[in-house]
Amino acid sequence: MPSTGGRRASATDAAILEIVRRRSETSRVEISRELGVTPATVTYAVKRLLAAGLLREAGFAQSNGGKRASLLRVNDQARWAIGCTIDADRLSLAGVDLTGALRARIAVPLAPSPTPTQIGEALRRALSMIRPETQAHSATGLGIAIPYGIGAEGPDLLREITEGLGIPVISANSPACAALGSYWSGEQPESGLCATVHMDAGLGLSILQDGRPLQPGPGSSSTLDHVSIDPDGPPCECGGSGCLHQYASARAIIAHASRLDGLARDLGLLLTDSSLSSDIVLIALAAARGEGRARDVLVTALEAVAQAVWSATSALGIRAVVLSGPGLQAAPVLVGETMDRLFTARARNLGAEVAVSVSQVQPHPCAVGAAVLALQTFMTPGHPSRSEPTGGASLTGKVG
Repeated sequence: MPSTGGRRASATDAAILEIVRRRSETSRVEISRELGVTPATVTYAVKRLLAAGLLREAGFAQSNGGKRASLLRVNDQARWAIGCTIDADRLSLAGVDLTGALRARIAVPLAPSPTPTQIGEALRRALSMIRPETQAHSATGLGIAIPYGIGAEGPDLLREITEGLGIPVISANSPACAALGSYWSGEQPESGLCATVHMDAGLGLSILQDGRPLQPGPGSSSTLDHVSIDPDGPPCECGGSGCLHQYASARAIIAHASRLDGLARDLGLLLTDSSLSSDIVLIALAAARGEGRARDVLVTALEAVAQAVWSATSALGIRAVVLSGPGLQAAPVLVGETMDRLFTARARNLGAEVAVSVSQVQPHPCAVGAAVLALQTFMTPGHPSRSEPTGGASLTGKVG
């Protein structure tokens, strides 16, 4: 078990790496001032980070009459991490370096209703392509975005999928990964609270505080699915009525579209479990280009989302909300305009300013965020890299 001093040093190292990453380059004096720690603390931490190859010297700041301060930069060649999402029909992987830049991306198809063995084989195949042996030594870890609805069997399933990969593994729910991907891409404020609403098969919520997820306790949920928006609505299995997922989940949106005469045919919707992601994107794209029926379907769902998100965030005083997910990102202007009318304007009426934006993290917000999670977890000097194997996958640090 690491000592208290070791944990404190690791936390300081991680905080310094994050400051340098966000600033592109900065000095030890500026780091000390921002963290509120002594210059000596920063000096020792920077020595560790330089020795580990995570930081590098980057010249000198402009002189103000005295000795010029040396500048530090993140060594973007030092380490990188891989993020993976498990969708109904594919695995999507993204490689991200210490600066947050995308280094590699790949998607591999999955068989219909794949078994854990088939998913594991597809993951190994994808890793061999995205992580060739010439770069394997610097791959710090693998983050996996836990798909919606994986249920209580999730830990066992993930353990089977990642068994014997020989790379450290960490997992988090999809909304938390989407939030991290958005934060590292500069879409969210550096400090304070920011809520990310992620739409896939369901609707999830993740709140970051200063760029770190607020981790719910064991067995708790980050879903918005059962926020009631209409007490007189249809009954739900949770015992309530008019729950959000009945109006605004991807399944609900697709079901609404399929009930409109000819819309599913006109848009080429496949209406299968494995086509969930592609069907919702087709509806959103049609809505964005002005197809009236598709627009009505999407706006109806957004009205429900705005109501639920308001209930979930207004009491916490959250002043920044990011919307994520393929169906929302495919129609950013329409989504932004609708949320401004239904959500932001409501806050302004109460004298508050709330920034609502649509994430445009590519290629997949959850894959990028899962890679970020692995970087945040494994990139400090005390954690092993790929060249220091841990003896197998470890599903530690699961969020949600």
